[in-house]
Amino acid sequence: MKKIATLTFLFFNFFSYAQDFDFSSLSIPENLKEDANSVIRFENLAIEIKSQREMTISYQTAITVYNELGNEHANFIIQYDKRRTINNVKATVYDSKGAIVKKIKKGDFRDYSAYDGISLFNDSRLIHYKYTPIAYPFTIYYEYEINTSNTAFIPSWILNGSYSQSVKSAKFSVKYPSYITLFKSEENFKDFEITKTEELGFLSYEIKDLPALKWEPYTPALFEFLPTVKIGIDKFNLEGVDGEALNWKEFGKWYYDNLIQNTLELPEATKLKIKSLTASTSDPVEKAKIVYKYVQDKVRYISVQVGIGGYKPMLASDVDKLGYGDCKALTNYTSALLKEVGVASYHTLIYGGEKRNLNQNIASPQGNHMILYVPIANQDIWLECTSQKDPFAEIAGFTDDRDALVLSPDGGLIKHTKLYKTEDNLQYTKGNITIDGEGNINADVYIESTGTQYSDNLLNNDGKSQKELDMIFKKYLSNINNIKFSKTEVLNNKEAFRFEENLAFTATNYGILSGTQLLIPINAFNNGSTVPPRVRNRKLPFEISKNFLDIDEVKISLPKQLKIEYVPEKVELNTKFGTYSIEMIKIDDYSYLFKRKLKIEAGNYQKEDYESFRDFRKEIAKHDNSKIILIK
Repeated sequence: MKKIATLTFLFFNFFSYAQDFDFSSLSIPENLKEDANSVIRFENLAIEIKSQREMTISYQTAITVYNELGNEHANFIIQYDKRRTINNVKATVYDSKGAIVKKIKKGDFRDYSAYDGISLFNDSRLIHYKYTPIAYPFTIYYEYEINTSNTAFIPSWILNGSYSQSVKSAKFSVKYPSYITLFKSEENFKDFEITKTEELGFLSYEIKDLPALKWEPYTPALFEFLPTVKIGIDKFNLEGVDGEALNWKEFGKWYYDNLIQNTLELPEATKLKIKSLTASTSDPVEKAKIVYKYVQDKVRYISVQVGIGGYKPMLASDVDKLGYGDCKALTNYTSALLKEVGVASYHTLIYGGEKRNLNQNIASPQGNHMILYVPIANQDIWLECTSQKDPFAEIAGFTDDRDALVLSPDGGLIKHTKLYKTEDNLQYTKGNITIDGEGNINADVYIESTGTQYSDNLLNNDGKSQKELDMIFKKYLSNINNIKFSKTEVLNNKEAFRFEENLAFTATNYGILSGTQLLIPINAFNNGSTVPPRVRNRKLPFEISKNFLDIDEVKISLPKQLKIEYVPEKVELNTKFGTYSIEMIKIDDYSYLFKRKLKIEAGNYQKEDYESFRDFRKEIAKHDNSKIILIK
């Protein structure tokens, strides 16, 4: 009894703390003001798991904001729905001396739908408050309580989610019944002083006096190096369904049996149609391609992330009737169609966008996206079912190279999605430029991209008007002034997984007149002149997030009435970050083939390597700006 009382006191003491707190900004230590736009004075996140079907999340924080750049740190937003209700939400604003400026009640918060436009779900909403300051510094205090039956989704403790924000005190606690097993994953604790208390039925963490982190170029995502705690439990409830799982296999089976299994039925007419479309082939890959194209042509995607729209997919029959759905709905619809033609496929939970793996230590709902896994023979085929443009079985740039949870009737399985090697992410440029005696240029160029470079160009350049394309390519060729296009064409070659661009243009004064000399830049189409900013006394590691290969081959025809004085020599650079080479190969007395190759390797690097990386990019910029010198 005494131990239980002590733990209860610790748990609820977090939330009586604000009553006696000095909100004056004058008491903030100087070391927490350095590089800080705001300071988290205290943050208390307390989770009480009352039963398998009931959880309370209580939150308090006070944030002092020093300037306009810190305003975003004081914004408040929380989500609720029919299984997640908000109680006791309120806020108070204090001036620099700790006097109350404004009391904010629940009615002052903006309450609106979690997403705009067409919606498959209408019960997910957001409460939001944005304070407009009248003076700096100010302190804003928030508190709220959430009650939910979705005990499968327990909030993580992610310390200090913003740059230029220091932390005076942050606490996280979980209270739970003895019949529930708690799983935890502690990440990036090594370089931080964190106080941990762990007893049967109770777990807490506290950190104090964390200085602000100043943003630095190429820094990895904060969750990769700041302390994080993730929590899971063995007995949970999700979307009104009880579950029990000690590992990913058990969780995946529960998910499939309860949230997927009864959603795959299709109308008879659709079954007959898809069987007719695939009747000409017995090859499962060809069948999958036909189904994928059918889905792309028939339905469209609406944006509802996993966790907002719920975890249970929309019925395949409803998607068939309505013609739209979110990632879960379209994945489910594609899987149902494949099932009808005898091709097995499995729903897969994953983090889309910024590369992030599922945490393998905790079997719980994770990810913000769903894709489809199709194992055929010895192939692992991954399908992005939300895109009407992507080629079959290509996921470059959004869900590639990361751990995901495959859901099947036999259980869950962690699998790694397709890895695109550096050579797969190719941009090949082949062009011709002709220079006249005044330095004017006439050029044509063909560019093809694959892998992640394909995905980038597809996203940015496909489906644009002629006017938009001209603007895009003027920006891309911003090193060339006075440019006039006679052709800007793009083609999404889905069958070859290749994005193709064809350009033709003229420009005056491409060559630079300097006395009797005419200086001709050798790299017209792919100038890598961007150099990472200098960072004095860098404190954070850095990351090159994308690997790629650029190959350029450009014929340069020079004016015959001028004499060639200088042609740049061959250059080769080899570093841990990648390689670079250029070469001018003589074709005849007045023409050369300019060959360039740039290979960048993705990876995480120590802060001490940053200057070497800058030096590498500076050398690239220097040689990309090399010039042929002609004499009049």
